[in-house]
Amino acid sequence: MTIQLRVNGPRGEEKVIDVCENEEDLKKMTVKQLRDKIARELEINGDIRMVYRTEPLDESSLLLSYGIRHMSTIHTLLMLPGGIMG
Repeated sequence: MTIQLRVNGPRGEEKVIDVCENEEDLKKMTVKQLRDKIARELEINGDIRMVYRTEPLDESSLLLSYGIRHMSTIHTLLMLPGGIMG
């Protein structure tokens, strides 16, 4: 069974994406791998951050550590460059 996630994109788009082939692959997938896949699927060239439920996702962690499973919803935020106003 293909594992899919719902993704709420930074521009308001909503999309279901295929993440991996099975549960075993999902257990090994990192947040960084998911971020790269989402960036390709949504054609995002900037820096994106991801949130599951209310928790920001750390790129070095496994999706498993957040309890992400088939049809979970991931929210994405586009990080814009900026500076300190003085």
